[in-house]
Amino acid sequence: MVSIFKRAKYITKLQKSILCLSLIITAASSNAQKVTTENFLSTLTSHYQSTNMINNFSIDYQSKGASGPQSYEHNKPTNSQSHKIVDVDVKDKNYFLHNTRSGFPGGFVFETKEYQKGKTRHRYDVNGVLYGKQVLALDPKFGFQNKVDEINEVLDVFAIKSLLEGKMNGDMVKTRIDNMSNEAVVEQNSMRLGKLTYKFKLTPLKLVSLYNEKNGQLFNYSQHVNRNGIEYASRVALKESHYQSKILITSFTKKMSINANKLTIPMGYGPIVETGKKALKTEMIAKDLYLISNVRDRYVAFKVDDTGIMVFGAPSSDAMSEKVISHINKQFPMKRINTVYITHHHSDHIGGLNAYAQKGVTILADQHSIAAIKDYERFADNITDFTFRAFEHKEMINGVRFYIPENSHAKGQSFAYFEQSKIIYEGDLLEIPFDNTIATYMSAVEKQFVEFVRMENLNIKRIIGHHRNGNISPEVMNAYYDANVDVDAMHTMVNE
Repeated sequence: MVSIFKRAKYITKLQKSILCLSLIITAASSNAQKVTTENFLSTLTSHYQSTNMINNFSIDYQSKGASGPQSYEHNKPTNSQSHKIVDVDVKDKNYFLHNTRSGFPGGFVFETKEYQKGKTRHRYDVNGVLYGKQVLALDPKFGFQNKVDEINEVLDVFAIKSLLEGKMNGDMVKTRIDNMSNEAVVEQNSMRLGKLTYKFKLTPLKLVSLYNEKNGQLFNYSQHVNRNGIEYASRVALKESHYQSKILITSFTKKMSINANKLTIPMGYGPIVETGKKALKTEMIAKDLYLISNVRDRYVAFKVDDTGIMVFGAPSSDAMSEKVISHINKQFPMKRINTVYITHHHSDHIGGLNAYAQKGVTILADQHSIAAIKDYERFADNITDFTFRAFEHKEMINGVRFYIPENSHAKGQSFAYFEQSKIIYEGDLLEIPFDNTIATYMSAVEKQFVEFVRMENLNIKRIIGHHRNGNISPEVMNAYYDANVDVDAMHTMVNE
């Protein structure tokens, strides 16, 4: 049995040994924390070495964002939500699977799957709401890289990986270290992405933010977690000029490979539709009424009379509007475009208005949409060049009657009714895929529209949707409504 004196002596020696070891570790840690501009990137490389070895992965994340130009009211931003699951094979390149489910005001829910396998890149609609059963053939040239760029911004460890790879490939990189504030700032002049600014916390080493000067996006990273041996930020806040969103990464895992069965078109889908750029095409659909197709995935109508030309629908960009204007002018060189009508204030419906405003064309819209256009940041520098004309509910202008029905998608959203030809032009009130598939889900705003048309007893032969389908028959509209209302009624009976 060891005496109390000897035991105390033994403990004292042990304590001294522990103290010495502690001092050594502390000194080593202190030296490791003395990061300099010269060794910072190598420190990053060492710290994130395990991440650099990830060749295949799956990421599951949700985002919730608010944007006035896409909200019900432009000055009261409301949230839109999306859920994305992305599988990527970095090793073999050009292999990914992307599942997106997004919700928008008015009860719109869109779910698509997109995959790329080598030089084949396809996108299809899970519920048939947007594309029906047709499959879109997409350009594979930048598909994989764009998908990787998107993940690199959302996932902090991949943003760092992209920084280090850029440095190796010749990007100019400048580092500033401030040990007093425990911060490092790295500026990267990417030959492909422009100027990127990274801010790091030194101890413990973490990426705090990433700013992309080219598109004005700022990503802030927080709530780092360690799962499956990988440490990453599980929450990301995105800020840009008129949009903010919060991103929650629910899982990020390494994978052996992507299941090849997922990189195929499911049974029952087809045909495959090419989506490359096509020349604008005009067809006469009624007396003095024309429809332009191939405005990307949109349709623009125009009416010709003695007063000039009235255009219905402005594309989302000035470049496309210029093409439409030129296309019309070539067909009617002796006529002048004097009016352009927009259905509502969302950015993808007003984005191309400046091209018209600069030519002195009057913008025809409801009062709320006009107020939104005046407040839209993109038009701030030249809003004084814009000329507006507001209309009231059921007002007739140049033989066209304008309706502003109550709806849950956008305040003031209207549609144009050509009474003589019995044709409706609408924006986001009815979404029918261009193969006229009867989808199994219908949004609230679409039900409101169909019920309004029936209540008003509008005699219609054709509905022109600004998106995707320029020739929706009343039979298809009614079948779509009736199928989904019957389903809702059945669900209500079951729940009761």
